[in-house]
Amino acid sequence: MGVTFRSVIIGLILIPMNMLWVVLAEFGWYSGFPTCLSLFFNAVICLFLFVVVNRPLQRYCPKWAFQPGELLVIYTMVSIASGLAGHDFLQLLIPTMTHLHRYGPLTGQYGEIMPHVPEWLVVRDPTALQGVYEGQESIYNLYNYRPWLEPLSWWTGFVLALCAVMGGLNLILRKQWVEHEKLAYPILQIPLLLTTQTKAMLRNRVFWIGFGVAGGISLMNGLHVLFPVVPAIPIASVMDLRTFFPHRPWSDMGEVIVSYYPFAIGMFFFLPLDLSFSCWFFFLFFKAQRVLASHYGLTAVQGAPFLDDQMAGGFYAIALLALWMSRRHIRRMGELLLGRVEPSIPWERREARLAVLLIGGGALFLALFSWRTGMTSWVALSFFTMYFLISIAITRMRVELGPPVHDLHSNGPNVQLMNILGMRAMRERNPRDIVMFGMMNFFNRVYRGHPMPHGMEAFRIAHVLGMSNGRYFAAMGLACVMGTVASFWALLWMFYRYGGAAEMMAGEGFGWEIWNRVDGWFTAPEPYRIHRTVAIVAGLLFSLALASLRMNLAWWPLHPVAFALSGTWSMDRMWLCVFIAWCCKWILLRYGGAKAYAPAIPFFLGLIMGDFIVGGLWNLYGIVFETSVYRFFF
Repeated sequence: MGVTFRSVIIGLILIPMNMLWVVLAEFGWYSGFPTCLSLFFNAVICLFLFVVVNRPLQRYCPKWAFQPGELLVIYTMVSIASGLAGHDFLQLLIPTMTHLHRYGPLTGQYGEIMPHVPEWLVVRDPTALQGVYEGQESIYNLYNYRPWLEPLSWWTGFVLALCAVMGGLNLILRKQWVEHEKLAYPILQIPLLLTTQTKAMLRNRVFWIGFGVAGGISLMNGLHVLFPVVPAIPIASVMDLRTFFPHRPWSDMGEVIVSYYPFAIGMFFFLPLDLSFSCWFFFLFFKAQRVLASHYGLTAVQGAPFLDDQMAGGFYAIALLALWMSRRHIRRMGELLLGRVEPSIPWERREARLAVLLIGGGALFLALFSWRTGMTSWVALSFFTMYFLISIAITRMRVELGPPVHDLHSNGPNVQLMNILGMRAMRERNPRDIVMFGMMNFFNRVYRGHPMPHGMEAFRIAHVLGMSNGRYFAAMGLACVMGTVASFWALLWMFYRYGGAAEMMAGEGFGWEIWNRVDGWFTAPEPYRIHRTVAIVAGLLFSLALASLRMNLAWWPLHPVAFALSGTWSMDRMWLCVFIAWCCKWILLRYGGAKAYAPAIPFFLGLIMGDFIVGGLWNLYGIVFETSVYRFFF
C-alpha cells in the first residue's frame, strides 16, 4: 500500500499551491530558491507538516492516519511538479515567449531574429504583452489569456513529451539502478527517515539540537532583515578569500566564498566520504587551473581554462558510463520486448513496453515539433540526444552519490552545438536552428531543478516500502500534467498581477539574457570555438580515466562525479560546507566507527530541517506580506 486514491488527490490539490509558492518565491520576490537545491524545501516542509499532523492521527484515529508510503507519494508528486515550475525550467519560458515582440519594436533590436521566429510559439498581441510587463491586470480577462492558448498548448505538449522520454528512460534503468546495483540514494535518506522513523526522530534530543541550531540562526537572521536592531549571525557570503590575494595570477582564481549554510553541511554529511573529499579536492583543482592559466598567459584566449566545458565533458562521461554498466539489463529489456526471454515478474514485460511507448511517443512529438519550427533534422537530433544524456548523468549523480546541487550554467547543448558547429556556419545553413536554440534555452540554462531524478528516486521508495511501481508511475504522470498546467497558471497570474518589468521581478532580465546572446550569434558570429570542444573532450576522457582508476584500484579516492560538480557557481559558495561535513564524518568514522556515526545522523538531519522549516516560513512570510525577507541560501 501507499499509492492510495487519497494520497494522489492530496498531491494534486497541493501542486497548484506549491507552484504558486515556487514561482512567487523564486521569480516574483527573489525571497528563496527551493528548486535550486536537489532537495526542494517546499516539498520537505509539506512532508514535515503531514508527519507532524499524522502523529495525533496515529494515536487517536488510526484508521485515518497516513502510511509512510502515502506521505512519500505526496512528497514525490510535489517534488516533480516543483521541478517543472522551477527557476531553471518553466519560469524562464514566459520571458522567452514575450521578450522579442515586447522590446524589439521599442529598441529596434532583433531585426535578424524576428523573421525566423515561429509565430505559433510566442505571444504577439500588444494588449496581452502590456499586461504581462506592466501588471495590474487579471489573467482571467479574455483579452489577456486568449493570446496564450495556442502557444501554451504547444509548449505544454512539448514539456510533457520531455517528461515522457525521461519517464521511459527511468523505466528502462530502474531495475538496474534500484535492484541490481543497489545504489545509495543519499538524498532519499531524509524523507525516508522522516516518514519511516517518525517517532524516533521527533523524540530524539540530538535531532532537536540540530534543528534548534539551524532554526535559531534562520530566526535571528530573519528578524535582523525586518528589524536591523536584532543582531545577525553571518553564514552566507561572509567573505571572499580572493580579496587576500589582490595580485595576479592569484586574483584570477575566481570566487572563494566563505559560507556556513547549516542545511548544506547536513546534506553533505549524508554523502559518501569519498565523494565529499573529491568535491573539495576538485574545487581546489579547478582554482589551481585558473591560477596556472593566468600565470602562463592563457587567459588571453576568451574563456580559458574552459572549466564549464570540462565539466560538461564530465557529465557526458557519467551518462555513458551509466549506460555501459547497464548494457546487459538494457539488452534484456530488448529481449523481453521481442519475446526471447520470459519475465521474472509480470510487470517486467509491461514495463519494457511502456518504456518504449513513452520514449517513442515523446520522441515522435519532439521530432514533429522540431520539424514544424524549421529546425534541421540532424541538429534537432543532436540537441535532444545531448540533453537526454545530461538528464541521465544528473539522475545517476543523484541516485549514486546525492550532491545537494548539480548545475551547469549556460553551457547546455544549444551553446555547445553553437561552439562545435560555428556560429557563422549555423547562421548561413539554417537561421531557425539558432532561434530555436534560444527558444529552448529555458530548460538548458541550468540543471539544478531537473525533474528526472525525482522519478528514479520514487522507484527506490517503491522498492524499499514494497509499493506498486505501476501505480506510483501513474501518480508521477499525473503530477507532470498537473504540474505543467498549474505552473503556467501560476506564472501568468503572477506576471499579470505584478508585471514582468516590476523592480522585484526577474522577467526582463532573463529575456534580455537569452535574446541578446542569440542576437550576438546573428550580428557578430564567431567561427568554430575549437578550444571549447577540445575542453569537452578532455573533460570526458579525464572523467573516464577517473572511473577506470576507481574500478581497478580499491584505494583510489577521487570520484568522476565530483569532477563534474566542483567547478560550478554553487560549489564556489558551498566548498567550505563540504569540507566541514567531510571532516565531521571522517572523524566520527575514523575514531568511533558506526557506533559514533549512527547517533550523529539525527543532528545533521536536524540541521537540514531547521534551516528548511524556519527559512521556508520566512519565505512564505515574504510572499504573503510582499516584502523582502531573509534567504537562507543564495
